[in-house]
Amino acid sequence: MTWPREYARQIVAMRTREERNAALLEVPEHLRELTKRHCLNAWNHPQRRKPNDCTR
Repeated sequence: MTWPREYARQIVAMRTREERNAALLEVPEHLRELTKRHCLNAWNHPQRRKPNDCTR
């Protein structure tokens, strides 16, 4: 069994949005929402921003 965070780690590492969306659809249905939340949290994490990103 693969954990939702493991699925999310693999999905976030993909290059294109289409690849990520297709991979999310391959996650078992009962884990999909949690995996999606993990992906969004990782994607929006402050450490992921570039140093020159200024959002005011």
